[in-house]
Amino acid sequence: MFKNKPLIVFEMANNHMGDMGHALRMIDTFGKYVNEYPEFDFFFKFQFRDIPTFIHPDFLDRMDIKYVKRFSDTWLSKDQFTILIDQVRSMGMMVMITPFDERSVELAKELDVDIVKV
Repeated sequence: MFKNKPLIVFEMANNHMGDMGHALRMIDTFGKYVNEYPEFDFFFKFQFRDIPTFIHPDFLDRMDIKYVKRFSDTWLSKDQFTILIDQVRSMGMMVMITPFDERSVELAKELDVDIVKV
């Protein structure tokens, strides 16, 4: 799968701000340079969080807590991640994810990501 080349990882994290258009523009912006540098392997890295299991139920509605609000506002569904991952692969990049809970590990398996970073 990997070509024994140095890896370059583009980190999405929550930088998409929960906006699919913005996320796709980020992928497209970086992806258009991949073919110019064949000496590298390129990955796009996402963070998976299943909000109902990642955030304790007592805090799910606590938007006054900075990280609860940020993670809730930027949560993406499986269907949305599928679209993003398809776009990454269509641009010639591979997919790396960091799962933050058990359900996210299962999602990574379902979406057949290339690398899981723990």
